[in-house]
Amino acid sequence: MSPRRDDGAVHKEDKHVFRYLKRVDLVVEVLDARLPRTSRNDRLHHTLAGKRRLVMLNKADLADKTETGRWLSYLAEQNGPVLAFSSKGLADLPRFEALLQKERPRQGKFKRPLRLMVVGIPNVGKSSVINRLAHKLAVKTGNTPGITRGAQCIRLRAGWEMLDTPGILSPHLSPEKLSPGLAVIGAVSPQLYDDETVALWLVSRLQEKKRYLDLLFKHYHLGAIPENASLEQYLERIASSRGLLTGGGGASREKAAQLLLSDFRKGALGRMTLEVPEDQHA
Repeated sequence: MSPRRDDGAVHKEDKHVFRYLKRVDLVVEVLDARLPRTSRNDRLHHTLAGKRRLVMLNKADLADKTETGRWLSYLAEQNGPVLAFSSKGLADLPRFEALLQKERPRQGKFKRPLRLMVVGIPNVGKSSVINRLAHKLAVKTGNTPGITRGAQCIRLRAGWEMLDTPGILSPHLSPEKLSPGLAVIGAVSPQLYDDETVALWLVSRLQEKKRYLDLLFKHYHLGAIPENASLEQYLERIASSRGLLTGGGGASREKAAQLLLSDFRKGALGRMTLEVPEDQHA
């Protein structure tokens, strides 16, 4: 039976994934290591229930090492095989390939390739993961959500076959219901959120850990900020530090917000994780 919505209708994305599930041996579910819970599509998670899968915390090079370790332990208890991964280098590739070797088909008269399917919401780095496995530019990558438009089968160097699918995110979410975290990691279209609102949310999360706040101060040379300063004042100080001005010569919070989000996404602020397994905000 295909997965259904609460109103009885089959979700388009669920139907798309469900159609291919029987053809693959293993599903690689890619999450963003900085927001593992928020970057997981819960409906997709339930669709995959009972299917053998490997959960990958991608972009681990941008995340807090300690928190990534805690997430790995938590997810291992929930789902089974887990892996922290960075597609920017080759260090994590041997462990990834070793895990895949353990999943290869062992039954049948004729040997066949291990068949994989990679899934995840937009911009968690699915295509970059595939390209690392293929050791070539097998699929187009980019920082814009939705680059992968249709399912495609990619033959990998070890003889494995991987089915790539478009990033899956519920189309039923209205802008006011979208998590600010999804906007912070660039998983939703910029048209769906306000930069300043999202940046203020990010600052509020960084305030919860002193070492993250210290990294923010160091990166932007903010100096001393009063303990009772508003979130808006943080953006104003960033704007002043970087010379980001409005037409009238004042500090531009909008430009500061855009800079902060850009710097966070590329890891310029330092390694940060915005939620932990027991986090009630997520």
